[in-house]
Amino acid sequence: MLLRLSAGEIGRLFSEGIEPEPAPAPAARRLRREAAFRENLAIKARRFMRVLARFARPERVVHLPATFDLLFRERLVKSGHLPDPRGALPAADGFAGLAHDLTPASMIEAYGKGLSPSASLGPVAWHCRPTRLVAQPADIAREFDVRIAGAERGWIVAFDRDVDSVLALSGRPPDRSDIMPARLMSGFAELFDAGFAHSFELRDELGQVIGGGFGVAVGGVFVLEGAFETIAGAAKLGLSHVAGRLRDWNFSAVECAPGVAWLGEELFHAIPREEFLALIALHMGEEKVGRWRNEDSVDILATPDGRRLAA
Repeated sequence: MLLRLSAGEIGRLFSEGIEPEPAPAPAARRLRREAAFRENLAIKARRFMRVLARFARPERVVHLPATFDLLFRERLVKSGHLPDPRGALPAADGFAGLAHDLTPASMIEAYGKGLSPSASLGPVAWHCRPTRLVAQPADIAREFDVRIAGAERGWIVAFDRDVDSVLALSGRPPDRSDIMPARLMSGFAELFDAGFAHSFELRDELGQVIGGGFGVAVGGVFVLEGAFETIAGAAKLGLSHVAGRLRDWNFSAVECAPGVAWLGEELFHAIPREEFLALIALHMGEEKVGRWRNEDSVDILATPDGRRLAA
């Protein structure tokens, strides 16, 4: 069952036992986000070149007519309805239609239909890829809890603490994935305000952020949308703790967007689109809305034999 939210209802939807931290005033939050998400000329140029590089791939060239035809029809019609995920193009990352509305209500409805937003083709669009990468939370937690290369004594995992910085760092990687435009980052930030998106971050013993990521909780499925790390293993360690929390809350699966498959490609397995859509539909209505407690943050200690333990 999809949740349709009005602005006045969002603040009352925090799940039992999960209380939000005090939020900054709306004006201060808006200014902070504008600064964090601002696109200068260098960022715009990098994003444009990555879009061109994607279109120039030989396997993409043969599908360009169908892609441009759908883009043209979308621009012409400007429908206010979400596209049918089953009508997504098999190529172009499952391009289904342009994303005209990125409000929290529209985004969570789209995720509930198996759609996700991306700017891989330039404009922000809805995609439903023909195959999806999924894993069970328990499998991710078990794999990464044992040994994470590069983890240092005193690292701390925290949740939902600084989503704006996490979005900015995850959405503009130096050498991986696509570069998110400011409009898409703002959409994810508002989805965080509504209690459906979540972020995680790793800090070293000096308090410096060394890795993190974010995703969207839709029903009983967590869609991992972005991640970054400045020290090898930091984001993977954060993902293990996210997965442990999802496991304890009986989430059924974690889906990994292609741009963050580097976090644990060996753990995620591909399933057909239809199977993923059935999984989403089966677990809708299992929402756990609201921010995750920072009190649940844990220190990561290193043992002499290299194993990582939660303090």
